[in-house]
Amino acid sequence: MANPARLNRDVAQAFALTELRTFRLPGGSPYALVSHCPEAGVISDFWLGSFGSQAEFRAVLDFVAGEIEAGRYRLWLADLRYMSTGFGNSNEWLVGDLMPRVLRGGLVREAVVLTEDSGVPEGYDVFGSATGALRR
Repeated sequence: MANPARLNRDVAQAFALTELRTFRLPGGSPYALVSHCPEAGVISDFWLGSFGSQAEFRAVLDFVAGEIEAGRYRLWLADLRYMSTGFGNSNEWLVGDLMPRVLRGGLVREAVVLTEDSGVPEGYDVFGSATGALRR
């Protein structure tokens, strides 16, 4: 059996993310960090509290989509544990624009990390917009 400590270290090294770009609110506070692990083909967006407007939300995802479309990444990790603003007003954009772009760009997998207690029943599709894009 593999040594768990070594396995954890190996996984952490294999997917070590480095900062690619920081997105800031007009006052200078960061609201999202985009990181990557080019060797593994992984790009990640990590959200910090409120992003302000839907335009600021979309700016981050437009950047991620552009990187995927450029062929640099095939795996996407979205960490929403600390996001405190909803993006329901962007659902149509997510379905009609973003998801088709990243799928055409070569996205193979997207993993989404939510808070431990998201307050929704097990199996509930909290990202119905992504499901809608996949059904198109």
